[in-house]
Amino acid sequence: MVYEAEPDRIPFVKQYFSVIILAANIFVFIWQIMDPAGDMHIEAAFVPSDSFEGKNYWTLISSMFMHGDIVHIIMNMWFFFVITDNCEHGMGHILYLITYLASGFFGSILHALSTLIVPISGFEDIPSLGASGAIFGLMAVYAILYPGNKFNIPSSTGMTMRKVGAGVFIATYFIAELTYAIYSIAAPFGSQTAHFAHVGGFIAGAIIALVFKGIKGTSYKKKPK
Repeated sequence: MVYEAEPDRIPFVKQYFSVIILAANIFVFIWQIMDPAGDMHIEAAFVPSDSFEGKNYWTLISSMFMHGDIVHIIMNMWFFFVITDNCEHGMGHILYLITYLASGFFGSILHALSTLIVPISGFEDIPSLGASGAIFGLMAVYAILYPGNKFNIPSSTGMTMRKVGAGVFIATYFIAELTYAIYSIAAPFGSQTAHFAHVGGFIAGAIIALVFKGIKGTSYKKKPK
């Protein structure tokens, strides 16, 4: 598991929207697994073809709080927990929330557009769900606002941890995701991951973070914790 090397956690009582988002994801997942039909309430997932037909736009929101299984939500919420406190503290509560939602929204839109160039009919009818697009947006924010922070990541043997710059780690992660996204155009069924949703979320978060940093400079780093 990746985690921050610096002991600079912001208290939960100061992370208003982070706590709400984390709780929402957990409650929605519980609601999913309690589906009497056993379908994880897939009707609330985002289906690209629906958006092309101008219906079920509400799933752009509902889908970003849903997950496919326990591993999916644990992985997403862990990384969310690692980076979210700095993002909300630095950006401020309202802009942070806007960034989270905008990243998830744009991620789904880019995923939908990518289905139009996949050379397989019917790919646009496959539901997508998950908070990954929104979280990738926060990853971009973290990398741009706190590139010098350090992450502890497992070494090649997995027996020890090593420190890596947050900016380098997240940039490398994004490049890998972009590579997977491009490859998925030719082999869409090679993975069950909507890689373009991750790319879209990252781009949205990066744009917002760059504008924010251009206006604020480094003043956000001086805010009392």
